[in-house]
Amino acid sequence: MKILSHNPARAAREFHSLLGWTQPSDFTLEEMSYSLDVIIKEVPIEGSQGRILIKGDTGIISLNSAITHLGKRNFIIAHEIGHFILHKNISTLFSDTHKTLADWYKNGLHEQQANEFASELLMPTELFKSKVSKKKLSIDLIEEVAAYFNVSLTAAFLKYRTAGSYPVMIIFIEDGIIKWKQCGDDFPFQFLQINSKVPAWTAAGDFFNEKGLEDKPVKIDAIEWFPEDFEIEHKKDWKLWEQCFQVSENGLISCLWTY
Repeated sequence: MKILSHNPARAAREFHSLLGWTQPSDFTLEEMSYSLDVIIKEVPIEGSQGRILIKGDTGIISLNSAITHLGKRNFIIAHEIGHFILHKNISTLFSDTHKTLADWYKNGLHEQQANEFASELLMPTELFKSKVSKKKLSIDLIEEVAAYFNVSLTAAFLKYRTAGSYPVMIIFIEDGIIKWKQCGDDFPFQFLQINSKVPAWTAAGDFFNEKGLEDKPVKIDAIEWFPEDFEIEHKKDWKLWEQCFQVSENGLISCLWTY
């Protein structure tokens, strides 16, 4: 099976088309991998979530056997398939840690492309839009689409940022320091200082101050996250919903959306 496109999203859609894939229940990721002459094995891997060894037109994906969460497992496999389809002529080995998988926009072109491919492979944009269109953003909605596509809540939130109907900001924090943020132009606050300390009076701040992690969204004052934003002068009383997901021992993703 030969996929011609080098654009990650288009390559994922081309793969779907060649398989006749229309919905997640059509094929398992194992079946999709085998169609490419790529086998998957689960093994203990020290310091890595997954890796792929490529030899010519075949490959072996090694998945860390310690990973039991289905959504996380699926994203890692889809990410490695992305490396195989997009990068087989660039390198014979790709090894991915929680950082290369969590830092969606920060780890170089090849990792960004593999993440974009995985997102489109697991959650095709048009199908995702049909599931969230005209529905109010809530944790129940994200849980619903995450279950339908067999992905993690984090992956579903990240997809919603580009394919959803309501403004959302995704923030990655490591060791209490804000590492990156992503949001659309429609999110009401845009300025957040990268490499600054996570604000104390937020759900993320509670986590890094050892006060625990809430299972459900928390209503917070927008000024806590965005005290220096130009818009806050006119929106001092605004509230936001915040939902956090731990992605590693010291890494957290915070999702913000309008109340």
